[in-house]
This record gives sequence, structure tokens and C-alpha cells, in this order.
Amino acid sequence: MSRSSTRPRRLSRPRVLIPSAVALSVLLGIAGASVSAAVEAMSVREELESVLPELETIRAGGYGGGTDAIDPAAVERAGDALERALASTQRPDWWLAERVPVSGANFEAVRTAVEAAHVVVDEVVEPVLALSLDGLAVDGRLDTERVGRLARSSARALERLEEQVARLDRLDRSVLLPQVVSALGGLEGPLREASSLAARLAPVLRALPGFLGEEGPRDVVVLFQNSAESRALGGIAGASVLVHVEEGVLSVTRTLGGADFVSHADPVVPLPADADALYRTEGYAAAGTSIHEVTARPDFPYGAQVASRLWEESQGVVPDLVLAVDPVALSHLLRATGPVVLADGTEVSSETVVDELLNGVYRDHPGLSDEANRAQDATFTAVVQALASQLQAGSMEVPRAIDGWVQAVDERRLLAWSPDRVEERALVLAGVSGGLPERSSRSVPFGLYLSDAVGSKLEYYLRQQVRVRAGSCDVDGTRTVMVTSELSNTIDTEPELDTEAFDYIAGFHEREGLPRGWMRLRVMAYAPDGAVIRSVRVDGVEVPYAAGSDDGRPVAYVVVAIAPGATVTLDVDADVSGATVDAVRFEGTPGVRAVEVDNVVEPC
Repeated sequence: MSRSSTRPRRLSRPRVLIPSAVALSVLLGIAGASVSAAVEAMSVREELESVLPELETIRAGGYGGGTDAIDPAAVERAGDALERALASTQRPDWWLAERVPVSGANFEAVRTAVEAAHVVVDEVVEPVLALSLDGLAVDGRLDTERVGRLARSSARALERLEEQVARLDRLDRSVLLPQVVSALGGLEGPLREASSLAARLAPVLRALPGFLGEEGPRDVVVLFQNSAESRALGGIAGASVLVHVEEGVLSVTRTLGGADFVSHADPVVPLPADADALYRTEGYAAAGTSIHEVTARPDFPYGAQVASRLWEESQGVVPDLVLAVDPVALSHLLRATGPVVLADGTEVSSETVVDELLNGVYRDHPGLSDEANRAQDATFTAVVQALASQLQAGSMEVPRAIDGWVQAVDERRLLAWSPDRVEERALVLAGVSGGLPERSSRSVPFGLYLSDAVGSKLEYYLRQQVRVRAGSCDVDGTRTVMVTSELSNTIDTEPELDTEAFDYIAGFHEREGLPRGWMRLRVMAYAPDGAVIRSVRVDGVEVPYAAGSDDGRPVAYVVVAIAPGATVTLDVDADVSGATVDAVRFEGTPGVRAVEVDNVVEPC
């Protein structure tokens, strides 16, 4: 054995020292990088603080006056500040700082917030403000290929925004510094509002190329809801048009009135058994039997299928899409197109269209005759025809159109249904399907739906105020929900009520045994499934009501009469079970005037 072979081996220490030295140098590097990143973080925080007022200006502009009210200079300043902040968060020292235990979470949170805000400004707000249909219309037709590319890229940007907000939701805020929590709090309002808009717009944008005929010709039926004669979903559907879409050309090919469709004794599309019984309370079928009653039940997918069947029966056309709009929704859209001129030279604008279509037209054509009906329907369809021409010509400010679309959807004045399952799913996600009220993970719905029972146009003069309250929370999860609705008839403000000009507006009051100018409304109160309706009161007095259900939802049906100048107060109490009674969502009939809702339900 050699001498060297007997020498003690000391290789273990160098083997430990070498990696330790590497680790130490890495740790020192991280420490140095963390210090550098911390300095940079101060700058990023300052950029975030400077951008918060700009984001609030953008939010206030969009919320208060439409996207056209957004200050482009504020958008540019916000974009520049976020570009600088984003560049800082992409440096190597920032990357290392994020990996330091505990403190790294603050760097990650700041970067996430910056990236989310950057997506809002750079990928959503700036492109929308720059967007215009100018150049998308060539020789009187829309360039569907370019519209498709634009729609899909916009949908991707909106989906990225939703992803960014979801990342913010996943942050563990318990380990964050107060300054970081404060910065996140300032960003959350604008980001969440933008995300809410994205959730509704993105599905429609993805489906838009198909709606515009990218894959072949489309036939779209547009139902005109006349909210001066109320129905559950808004108003009676009399006039309707067929819009044929092919290779970028939108052509109004047929315009029909109520008299062009056959009325049936029974629903043309079967109802659930309980709903069928409910809507025959007065001895005849009041839903699904005629074009006038397609909006009588608060379920647009059902009503649209009825309308589709009636169009097929009357015209031999099976629609690829059924839309329903009211004049208030049209007024929102006219903000984007500007005034339109009808064939007779009449100019209609966002300020005049509601009064003209829901009141003025009946003074111009006052008789209770088929001739008057057709003249009125011709005015309604002429407006839709003029709007289709404006859209085809590219004469629309897209930011204002988006603002108007969102407002119409929020007010449930724009409804859509497609027989195609993929398209219908997109419409549901966009909030325009108009289905029966459903429980959600966050709230229970309570519906109060109106229907004119005089054949009048008096609901132009209806004002409605609603108050939603809830009692204490029982240990078994049951809670009493109380909905109060004040219904006011303001026709007394018209000095010419007794003149011939108001004949059509007053309706068939003599047939109904009512003095002229009196409203008579059928009211259906829809409680959530599993609830029990306890009582219905009119002006504080408990009244009998017809009890029924619609696809399992308890419904109370009552009729009220309202004299000119009078107000009737309707109270409905129901016991509702389930954890989601922490919040109650009111859904009602969109009227000519916005329904004022005071929801004072507090969580348990």
C-alpha cells in the first residue's frame, strides 16, 4: 500500500464549499437585485399612482357619457405610464425579486396589476376608440372578411382582459404590503367594469361574422316591441321585418304587420304544462298564439320560436336569427348612426324616436282601424330599414354603438335567439337571450311582469317605482322577500285626452267597461323556484290572486286598474329558501320610462 493511499481524505469540505460559494453569490445577487428591483418598484408605484386618475377619467367618461366622452389624451397618458411601468417589471432583477420568499409576492402582485391595466388600455380601450366602420364598407356593402378579422381579434383582446382580472383575483392579499393593497384597490374598479363589459362583448364578437353571413346567406327577423302597450318582455310585437344578409349586403326584404299573421286558439309551440295552465287563467291561451303575444311570457327563447313558426307559416321563411328591439333601444343605436331620414322625408333622431314611435304616430293615425294599424306599422319598419342602410354604408361610430348596445342589454331592451346551439350559447353569455329568471350562485331573481289589458297605448304614460326588501335570515336558510311596486298613470297631464287624436291611445276602454284613460294591467309576480308566495296586497289591502307556476317557478297573477293621475301600490311577499338569498335580483318589464329600483336587501 503506498503512503498516499493511507493519507486521510479531505475532499468533503471542498465539495461543500464550492456549492456554498455559488449559493452565496446567488443569494448576494438576489439581494442586490432585490434592492435594485425595490428601487424600481418605487418608480412603478409612482407610475401606477399617476395612472389611477387617468383610468378614473376613462371610466367616468364611459360610464357617464358613453365611450365617445372618453378623453383620448387621458388614454394616451395612461398608456405611456403603463408602458414605462411594464418595462420595469420585465427586467431580470424584478424577475429575481419575485422569487424571494414572502416579499416576492408584492413584486408579483404589482406586475400582475400593471399587466392587467396595460391590457385594458393598450388592447381594449385604445383599439375601441380608434375603431370605425369607415373603410369596412365598400360600394354599399360590408367587407365581411375584414369585419370577421376585426371581430375575432377584438374578442381575443377582451378574453385576455378577463384572464388578467382572474389573475388578480387569485392573488393572496394577506401577505401584501399596505401600499401594494392600496394600489390594487385603485385599479380594481376600472378593471372589473372593463372585465364585465368584456364578458358580454367577446361572445358576440366571436359570433358576429356568422351573424353577418360569413358562411352563407342569413335571414334575420326583427320584431318591433311596442312598449306603449306592455307585455312581459317589453311590449306587444306587431310590426316586424325580414333582413336578408348576403355577401355584406343587408336588405330589408319584407315588412309585415300584425294582420299579416294568423292567430291560433292554442300555442303554436307547446308550453310546459304548468305554464300552459297559468296563461289560460282567463279562459283563453294568452301566450304563444299570435305574433302579438310572442312577448307575453318572460321567456324570449320560447317567444322567438313562436315568431319563427309564424313567419314560416305566413311567409315560408325559417329565420336564422330572431331579434327583438324597442324604440328606446333604437334611440341608443341612433346615438351611433346619427339621425336617419325615412322615405317620406321625416328625420328621426335619438332624441325624437321614442316619442314619435310610441305616441306621435298614434296622433298622426288616430283611428281604431286596419288602415291606421298599417300606417303605424309602416312607420316602425321604416326606421329599421333606415338603420340597416346606415349600418351597411358604414355610417356608424363604433364606440357609441358599443355604449348603446351595452345600455340596451342592461335594460333588457335588446333580445336575440338563434336555432343554432353554438350561436345561442354566445347570446346567452352576452346576456341577450332573455330567458326565464334563473337562480345564480350570487343571487335569486324576483320578476314583476306587466301586460296591457285594454288594447291601449297608455303605458307611454306609465311610471313605475320598485322597492325590494328582505326580512331576517332564519336558521333553516329561509328569508322573506318583499317587493313593492308603485304604478302611476300620468295620462292626466294631456289636456287633449278626450279628443279624437287620443282614440287609438285610449284603446278599447268601452269594451272593457272602463272610463277613458284608465289603465288595466295584468301583473305576474315570478318568485324563485322553491319559494312560496305568501300574499299580494293592492294599496295595502290583501287581495285574492290566481296562483300558478311556470316551469316550476311560483307565480301570482293579479289585475289592477289605474285611474288617470292615480298611483296603485302593489306588494308581493314570498318566503325564499337557499343560501343565495343574500342578494335579490329584480327583473321586470322594460317600460317607455326606466323603472326606478331601490334594492335594499342586505346579506345575512
